[in-house]
Amino acid sequence: PEQQVDPRKAAVEAAIARAKARKLEQQQANAEPEQQVDPRKAAVEAAIARAKARKREQQPANAEPEEQVDPRKAAVEAAIARAKARKLEQQQANAVPEEQVDPRKAAVAAAIARAQAKKAAQQKVVNED
Repeated sequence: PEQQVDPRKAAVEAAIARAKARKLEQQQANAEPEQQVDPRKAAVEAAIARAKARKREQQPANAEPEEQVDPRKAAVEAAIARAKARKLEQQQANAVPEEQVDPRKAAVAAAIARAQAKKAAQQKVVNED
């Protein structure tokens, strides 16, 4: 009884073994082309890499800080900007009630201004005569 193997288990084990063998073959096939690199292509790629590195070094100093921003500093600057914006909003909100004068007071001030203008115009006419 111990010698008899379940045919399903045997089939599963065989399938697993085939899959592992296939995977191993693929890995070996992928490894070979990497080892057989054309020396001219490698030289060209190295030259391109050197040129790119040289170009990065020659860029102006102003461009480098923009590329290499510390995320913590950026977060702090953003928080400061938000705080300033919030403070400015609060100041404007507080300033609006001061600017909003009572409509009756505004009407009185306008009437006084009209009366003064009318009086000044009358005096000008009197002075011309």
